[in-house]
Amino acid sequence: MPRPDVKVKPALSESSPARQRIAELQAQLMATPTDSATALELAGIFMDVGHPEWALSSLDSALAAHPDDHRIHLARSLAFVDHFEAGYAYGEAMRALTLCEEGSLVPCDEAEHGRMVILKSTLDRIKNMDMRRDPNSAKDQIIKGLRSTFVPKKRADKLP
Repeated sequence: MPRPDVKVKPALSESSPARQRIAELQAQLMATPTDSATALELAGIFMDVGHPEWALSSLDSALAAHPDDHRIHLARSLAFVDHFEAGYAYGEAMRALTLCEEGSLVPCDEAEHGRMVILKSTLDRIKNMDMRRDPNSAKDQIIKGLRSTFVPKKRADKLP
C-alpha cells in the first residue's frame, strides 16, 4: 500500500494504443513462452512506452529457449541502455555481434551487422561509466559514438 501522500498513476494510460496489442502478445506468450518473435515484438512495444525493465522480463523465456538468437541479445542490450546499465548493455551487444558473425539461430544480414558494430563501439565508450550518476557525460560519449562524422566546432578565427 502506498503512502497517503503518493499519487498512484497507471503504468499505461487507458487510451494508450499499445495497450490492446500488449494484452494480445502477453496472451500469446502465455500459450507459447518460447516464441521469440512474439517476445521481441512485446519487448519493442515496452521499449516504446518507456518500460525497459518490462522488455527485459518479456525476453527471459525466449532467451532461455533460444540462447543463440542474436536478435534477443540485441533487444536486451537496448533495454539495458534504456535502463542505464551500460556494462550489461555492452555485454549483450558483444554477445549479439559474436552470434551474428559466428552463426546465429536466425540469419544476420549486413544491415543488422552494421547496426550492431555501431552499437558495440558506442557502448564501448560508456561501458565503465555510471550513467545514473553522470548522465550528461554518458550522453556526450553516446552522441560522439553514434555520429561517425563528428567534427568538433572550429574556433572563430581572429580577424587581423
